[in-house]
Amino acid sequence: MHGFFLCWRYLRKRRIAFFGVMAVGLCVALLIVITSLFRGFLREFDRHWEQQFGQIELQTGRLELAKWAELSDALEGLASIERAVAVAETPALLYLGRGDLRPVQLVGVPAEKLRQERTFREGLLLQGSEAAPSFELSAEAKTQARQWMSRRGGPAQETLPVGAIVGIGLLGRPDEQTDEYDEEAVAARIEAQKAPMFILYGRRDASQDDEALPAVRKVRRRVWVTDAVETGQYEADTRFVYLPFDYVRQLVGTETAGQYHCAGRMRIYVREGWTTPAALEQVRQRWAEFCRKELGWSGSRISQVEVKPSLETDYLRMITREIRKQLAVMEVLMGLIFSVAALLVFVIMLMIVMQKRRDIGIMRAVGSSRAAVAALFLLYGGTIGTVGGALGVGLGWWATRHIALLEGVLTRLLGFKIWKAGVYVFAEIPNEVYWPSVGWIVLMGVVAATVGALLPAVRAARVEPIEALRWE
Repeated sequence: MHGFFLCWRYLRKRRIAFFGVMAVGLCVALLIVITSLFRGFLREFDRHWEQQFGQIELQTGRLELAKWAELSDALEGLASIERAVAVAETPALLYLGRGDLRPVQLVGVPAEKLRQERTFREGLLLQGSEAAPSFELSAEAKTQARQWMSRRGGPAQETLPVGAIVGIGLLGRPDEQTDEYDEEAVAARIEAQKAPMFILYGRRDASQDDEALPAVRKVRRRVWVTDAVETGQYEADTRFVYLPFDYVRQLVGTETAGQYHCAGRMRIYVREGWTTPAALEQVRQRWAEFCRKELGWSGSRISQVEVKPSLETDYLRMITREIRKQLAVMEVLMGLIFSVAALLVFVIMLMIVMQKRRDIGIMRAVGSSRAAVAALFLLYGGTIGTVGGALGVGLGWWATRHIALLEGVLTRLLGFKIWKAGVYVFAEIPNEVYWPSVGWIVLMGVVAATVGALLPAVRAARVEPIEALRWE
């Protein structure tokens, strides 16, 4: 008990010990913030991915289907599935005028499915979150489109350009200081349209042999921007052009017996209360039944279609694998900082041992063993680590929870945005502490302080009582 009493007394009276406490606390706090940011990034990346692409993905590859709507209805009939969204995609170029040509991804989605996407609805600039997202041109847009076609000498009954919803990043640039878009300027640009935009894409010749080199035919189509959307996901906001599913299916698919067949994917969203593995098994069974009954496919052809969790796609695995490698390297490097804390504790403890030779001599004179004296100073070092670890947890929690505030201060001081959606994929900074790592981080702080106290403890144990009292 007297050992704890002396540790507490030394901690209160010897103010120099607080430098060791602060060193351990800062190391613990820094490692907590870094680990929480990396883990939070991975967690938010997965959440944004599932929010955009669903928990399960059915990818047909090069196989073409015509009954996408029927497949969607069949999957939504499952108890575990909230909705299934058919998507047809193709890379293209978007000509915005005056030499502005952007690489984009054309995303064909049924308009009725977009109504169920809360994030998509809330991100629309003109239509608003309360209205159902629509590709329909407004009356003013139809008038402007007809006037443009009339000036170009087109026929009176020429089909109007198809409506498109584009990512906000295609029509505006984020502010360097705030990383926010000028929504009013983007909305004004949409409303002031006098001419359509053009999409250019390559279409593979349907009659070509699969083994031959692809012969691509260049195709140009007109689109009229009806709205812009900000989802918070950088790639979607800067590259995606949303079009009606049937329109994109006609662009990229082939026509057989009056039906358009196209390759694509089904984004499947799991109903709340169900786990992804349980829902995945039901989806695979329903897909196999649908193929046999509706498509007349055999087992070998069914197996060519991938049905798996969206988080297990090759693209996502590549990204998250590299991020986890960087996290491991960062944790090792930041862990080495604890050696600085151990060195500081070593210097502090050595000074205390030299200043407390009288106390050490008295302890040895009343019968304390060398091991007891060494244990006392090791306990003192561990106490410094424990108090510093507790301080670091509090500081790390506060810094992580208020990371956006700290980032804003640094942005104003440095003159540029630290966390940019264009670099970190999404706009908001993760601010949740990753508690599973806090325990071993604090343990590292305690171990570092104890190791720093090891040599001073050995020196204290070797002090002879007569020499200590004579020196005093």
